[in-house]
Amino acid sequence: MRYLVVIALVTLSVLLLILTRPDRTPELVEAAVSNVLVTPVATHRLLPQETVSGRLEPKRKTALHFELSGQLSERQVEPGQRVEAGAVLLVMAADDYRDALASAAAQLELEAGNIRRDRELLALARRNRALQKAEVARLEKLGKDSLISQSRLDEARIKQLQLESDVAQLRASTATAESRLGMLEAARNRAARDLARTSLQTPFTGAVNAVQVQVGDYVTPSQPVVELIDTTELDLYVEVRGELAQALVPGQQLSVSVGDLQLGGRIIGLQLDPDPETFTHALRVRVPGDGIRPGMLARVELPLHPLEDVIAVPLTALLRDEGRAYVFRLVDGVLSRIEVEAGPRVGDLQVIRSGLAVGDQVVVSGVAAYTDGQPARILGGQ
Repeated sequence: MRYLVVIALVTLSVLLLILTRPDRTPELVEAAVSNVLVTPVATHRLLPQETVSGRLEPKRKTALHFELSGQLSERQVEPGQRVEAGAVLLVMAADDYRDALASAAAQLELEAGNIRRDRELLALARRNRALQKAEVARLEKLGKDSLISQSRLDEARIKQLQLESDVAQLRASTATAESRLGMLEAARNRAARDLARTSLQTPFTGAVNAVQVQVGDYVTPSQPVVELIDTTELDLYVEVRGELAQALVPGQQLSVSVGDLQLGGRIIGLQLDPDPETFTHALRVRVPGDGIRPGMLARVELPLHPLEDVIAVPLTALLRDEGRAYVFRLVDGVLSRIEVEAGPRVGDLQVIRSGLAVGDQVVVSGVAAYTDGQPARILGGQ
């Protein structure tokens, strides 16, 4: 019985092997053909742009200060207040400067009176000198005839010399009169300017951004007291690399966006020599100030030099894998994964520097789902 059981097991194993043996002629299953969307490669003329952003600043900002020292007596503005050019912002105690102006004006008036007096005295002295000169001549003639004494003639001559001295002094005084008047007028004008400087006025129409002093504070010429800004136009300051700077010129019109607001801007400043540390160029773009304010984030579109006759494909055609770029090219119904050198992106197009030729059919949709060597046909084709 044991031998019969063994024989039965062996026979069963053989039958099982026969039933489960592989088919000698397996049926080949044809791979599925994918429908792909393709586009022919062509050359383009592209206008690349780059967006840079920065904060808006007032087109003009200045820190005002007094030109004199003194105690603040009036504060007529507060931060946020708009002021016209020439408006008074702060006032300093002016009694000392008012007295100085009055003193300078009085000295000028006194000197003008002295000069008028000296001119009148000079005219009288010249007439007296002429009369005395005639008297000396008369006495000299009589002296020859021994009709007068020598002492009388000497007295007449001495008086003539005195009159000559008076004329010389008065002539010198009147000759320098204009210079003395000029000096006193300058002192009076300087005192008048100092009195005017006790009131701090705005040099341009704008808005008060900050006031750093209170009534009663002692201020000095080096101390900023008011910050004034002009927000009728705002400036966008950005740093750009050399490639961008070479494509820009002062006065060029640019598109600036602040949130959802689109504005027209113009270049008013472009640094030619780059910063020695960052190798970037400072760019200033001015925009109208309506509806925006300083501190807001703005973006500006900067155009680069046009790209002529370059090969470009839609961005959706590019497959990136481990830092490399690929596209799928359809050749005779088979997809071929081609490595390419990608250039700059311009809008929805990707510039291809090498790897493709004009007329190549490249897949432009769902490239991540395809493999190299996969059969495919153009979507909508046979």
